[in-house]
Amino acid sequence: MLPGGLKDITAYWLNEVLHVNGYLTGDTDIISITMTPMAVGEGFQSDMARITPVYSRNIPGLPKTMVAKLPTTFEAANYVAMLFNTYEREIRFYKELAKKSPMRTPGLIYGEFDAANKRYVLILEDCAYCRQVDQVKGLTEAQLQQTIIKIADFHAHWWDSKELVNIPWMPGPRSQAAYALVGFYRSCWDMAVQVPDFHAALPPGGKEVGLKIYEHYQWMIDEAAPYDNLTITHFDFRGDNLFFDEANKSDPVVVFDWQAASKYRGPIDIAYLIGGSVSIELRHKIEKQMFDLYYNRLLERGVKGYPLEECRRDYLGGLLIYAYIPVLAYSRLDISSERGKEMARILTQRHFSAILDNDALSFLPE
Repeated sequence: MLPGGLKDITAYWLNEVLHVNGYLTGDTDIISITMTPMAVGEGFQSDMARITPVYSRNIPGLPKTMVAKLPTTFEAANYVAMLFNTYEREIRFYKELAKKSPMRTPGLIYGEFDAANKRYVLILEDCAYCRQVDQVKGLTEAQLQQTIIKIADFHAHWWDSKELVNIPWMPGPRSQAAYALVGFYRSCWDMAVQVPDFHAALPPGGKEVGLKIYEHYQWMIDEAAPYDNLTITHFDFRGDNLFFDEANKSDPVVVFDWQAASKYRGPIDIAYLIGGSVSIELRHKIEKQMFDLYYNRLLERGVKGYPLEECRRDYLGGLLIYAYIPVLAYSRLDISSERGKEMARILTQRHFSAILDNDALSFLPE
């Protein structure tokens, strides 16, 4: 039986499943664990805790800590996760695709789901030895450059891959999950505009942008999502989901939180990253440079038949698609902590400013 929540993870259960999957062998057992909650009140769609196990034997290489990730107990966020099947998507990504991908991810220790009973559990490598990006502060130019290179390599690896058709659990253009975003954005917007803090965070012209997107979100799903030049996208590619292993100079970027992984066009990931995880001032200075770096890296890695103008258009479309993130934060996520409130405010300012600065509404029909 899978645990129904963090409180149900016991040393006995963890020891049993790690022996069954072969992570623990022989007479090496977990005899006790300590659980420390993580990421409380910051809008996450999962409940997380750091597990510190005590082993029966001192075996080199066994992790001193692990990270447990289970469905959130925050009802509104759990509704979103269930609507988009995010828990199963993440577990299957780690089990089926992570090792095939040229992108560092936390090591999988255990992952399983019971969709019928809505139970999901991930036990992952603890990347506390890495430096985690603080999305509120934003990425530095060097961090952004390293990350752009790695996501371009990842996208190029999966670009128009024949394997994409063998991943039916991952949604793509005009899928049920894609269409769900239409009503989802509109319902979140209707709630967010009732929140004074949301209005205060919007830059001048931001409300008009949000209403224009509200009007055209259906068009963006129906008409603006081609079936060619697809790849695997992270679809939640932001600073808080990045670690930097500073001891590994050649491959420092570690990416986690693959709940939203989708088959889509790659620029949507960099639109979210640059639009939401970089200060507005830094974005003004380096946005074009980083976009060009991404596109040229795709070409270097063998992507063909994808004109620069089309990539640019997909980037603008990505900025518009991700307008749902700020309205989601102010309508359905738990932003009760001070950091959660600050995160929602900054995301709103950055995303809507990026749309305005890039005249992304030109992507939409007249």
